[in-house]
Amino acid sequence: MDLKFLKGVGEKRAEAFSKIGIVSLDDFLNFIPRIYLKKINVREIPLNINENVIVSGRVIDLEHPRKSNHPFKVVLKDNTGSVAVPIFGASEFRSKQFRLNENFVFWIKIDKENYSSVPRISYRDHIKINSSDPLDRDFLKFNLIPVYELSGVLKKTWIKPLLLSKIVFNAFSTLLKSNPDYIEETLPEDIVKLYKLSGKKEAVLRINFPLEFSDVEFSRKRLSFEELFYLELILALKKMSLQNEKKGIRFKKDIHIITDKFKSILKFELTDAQKKVMNEIYLDMNSDKCMNRLLQGDVGSGKTIVAVYSMLIAVENGYQAALMCPTELLAEQHFKTISELLMPLNINVSLLVGGQKKKLRDELLSNIESGKTNIIIGTHALIQENVKYHNMGFVVIDEQHKFGVMQRAKLKEKGLNPDVLVMTATPIPRTLSMTFYGDLDISVIDELPKNRIPVKTALRSDKDKPAIYKFVRSEIKKGRQIYIIFPIIDESEKLDLKSAEENYQLLKKEIFPDLKVGMVHGRMLWYEKDEETEKFRNGELNILVSTTVIEVGIDIPNATIMIIEEAQRFGLSQLHQLRGRVGRGADQSYCILIAKDLSEDSSKRLNILCSSNDGFKIAEADMDIRGPGEFFGIRQSGMLNFSSTDLKKDKDVLEIARSIAFKIIEEDPHLRKKEHEVIKKTFLKNHKDSLYLTDIA
Repeated sequence: MDLKFLKGVGEKRAEAFSKIGIVSLDDFLNFIPRIYLKKINVREIPLNINENVIVSGRVIDLEHPRKSNHPFKVVLKDNTGSVAVPIFGASEFRSKQFRLNENFVFWIKIDKENYSSVPRISYRDHIKINSSDPLDRDFLKFNLIPVYELSGVLKKTWIKPLLLSKIVFNAFSTLLKSNPDYIEETLPEDIVKLYKLSGKKEAVLRINFPLEFSDVEFSRKRLSFEELFYLELILALKKMSLQNEKKGIRFKKDIHIITDKFKSILKFELTDAQKKVMNEIYLDMNSDKCMNRLLQGDVGSGKTIVAVYSMLIAVENGYQAALMCPTELLAEQHFKTISELLMPLNINVSLLVGGQKKKLRDELLSNIESGKTNIIIGTHALIQENVKYHNMGFVVIDEQHKFGVMQRAKLKEKGLNPDVLVMTATPIPRTLSMTFYGDLDISVIDELPKNRIPVKTALRSDKDKPAIYKFVRSEIKKGRQIYIIFPIIDESEKLDLKSAEENYQLLKKEIFPDLKVGMVHGRMLWYEKDEETEKFRNGELNILVSTTVIEVGIDIPNATIMIIEEAQRFGLSQLHQLRGRVGRGADQSYCILIAKDLSEDSSKRLNILCSSNDGFKIAEADMDIRGPGEFFGIRQSGMLNFSSTDLKKDKDVLEIARSIAFKIIEEDPHLRKKEHEVIKKTFLKNHKDSLYLTDIA
């Protein structure tokens, strides 16, 4: 059936629906209501504050306003009584929408007048009901009326919430009338029974048109299980495909000369967590399967040391290793740190970034191709076509969530089916690890070096700035240095950049005219940023004004204070990352969050940061408050576009779905067993984009 012929749609609305991906009746099956409105009799209208309800009945009177600021009123009667629904604005237009003795459904909001027992009624929406139409009569049989997310495209065609609800109901009714079995089961019967799930048809019907509120949660759990099961099935297939691809490099076990010497030159003791993770990587590299491992670690937990150790295993086996970073600053930081660290070992380390002079770049490319360079550190410059490696056997990707899938794949293709280690200093909640990185083996450094002094964090407002600046001066007198961060969440935001630059001038010329103040931001060329950073590192600057470009990569032990302006604009995990730039030395460090116009949620978030230095606890709180889609500071897409799943609620469901999916693929990787026929059928129908992962067909 063409969508334009569905009752309530027509040609223009059908075109609007197509713009949001609704082109057939079938597409309405994936609609999930945003809220549900309880249908009540007039006599049952409550006195509760902020209660939204549905009432229906016959129009018995239309009251026109005596004054322009008074509402037009529709008096609605059912078999229990009558109620006057006030509608403000355009009374003449409104009066044409209603006729005496016609039947309507009204969405109203109830609250209570101060010091009064009389309920106050606010109009929200309405829809006409044809009592002789079977579809309209059936629509009113339900105690709960669904309300769906209403896009701007639909609003332009005068589709309002209740009309959309009725259109969805009409689509369901029309579809199932012609074929009652149209909604097929998508999970094996034994899984449905074992975990006491509802059937697919019942779940889809009851989440859209529930009889009771208990139907909603029961149905949502079933649909959530299905979403998570097929996501984890895809991840299981992806992991299997990685393991079954051509054999990787089997690094020899009995070569320890360089790695042992490396451990001996370290000026600190490795933590137990570092040792554990090093062993996990070592065992991976001794296997002929390609390693694909995620290394998580809090800020300052020592991930870089683990990465260097891993790269040295490759080097002492005669292979090159590459480390790819998202920014020139971070690449430069790693290059300096690793070069100095490995100097006693006579390991050749090169830096490859954009903007290098031709003579230097040609020399670097020659050394990389000949194998003279052992470890190559750089940005996306590492994956450019003219970069040819001698025998790259190990790849490290730092701050991996800032790279796309294709960038990571390109770097891997440059090598000899190399082992891959991806790292992040953003502690990731377990639920997100299983959804984002379920195809990877995961290592966690959950321990900070001993004797690390926790950073003291405080929340302040603009009025506290004089006291803050006084404190800054006292620290500078002790020989310390200061970061001041301004919020350019996206480096393309011109207004933010202008504001940051204006504040830099204010700090430099008026607030601290006697001190040396520098600035770095994302629009500067890499060598300009490097020049300012070097001045700060060498103590030539007292204060470094920066944007979030310093979120990763700049470690200056002498910096003891970080001031973050407009802290409410940042995510918790990003703030934690920024805070990690201080507290690297032996002195007490401080992070001062300056915020204004705080909402209740913002205040709650920022106080969590003030009370904890544990990145993993902070990450969990960040996800709970903001949701998984914005966890990394940007709205994610793809696998996090769930219809029914709420990762905050469905952690247990995810664990079960993952366990079942991985077990099935381990036992039946091509889904050929009879009991897996329904899984295979559903996978081929709904997940065609993932077929490249396997030979399922």
